[in-house]
Amino acid sequence: MDVQSVLLGFLMRNSMTGYDLKKAFSMSFSFFSGLSYGSIYPALKKMEKLGLISKTVEIQDGAPNRKVYTLTEEGRKALFESLRMPLVPERHKSSFLMRLFFFAYLTPEERKAIAAEHLDSVERLRSQLEAFRPEIEVRADRFQLLCFEFGLRMYRDLAHNLSEVVKALE
Repeated sequence: MDVQSVLLGFLMRNSMTGYDLKKAFSMSFSFFSGLSYGSIYPALKKMEKLGLISKTVEIQDGAPNRKVYTLTEEGRKALFESLRMPLVPERHKSSFLMRLFFFAYLTPEERKAIAAEHLDSVERLRSQLEAFRPEIEVRADRFQLLCFEFGLRMYRDLAHNLSEVVKALE
């Protein structure tokens, strides 16, 4: 899904500020997507111009004004259209696999260090994701929970595969 569809999906539940959207994004898609924080605000601006969302400004005393975004009927239609599009099989891009392919050019110590470091980083990501479990279990619907569990299994499998590579390099 593109950033626009993701934001429309979040706004389907209720109106949100840019900050709220960034927080929701970080707790859900940041572990599984190449979408970035830097793409959220430009997408909101574009979506507002297209009439997919509306923005209201809430004046606050002693704090910056809040820009609250709300899904329009056109936005709902765009989201449903995006959700119903046929899926194309994904090609997983892995910088580690691309490096592994050429490990013959490195020393045995360099090979092991790179693989072990990558394994550690994947384990840290999995742990960070796992730390969100209590909050996700309280807030997530059935399908969001399925997504969360799928992501955890994905990181567990990746860690297992990487540990097999590390063993093979020893």
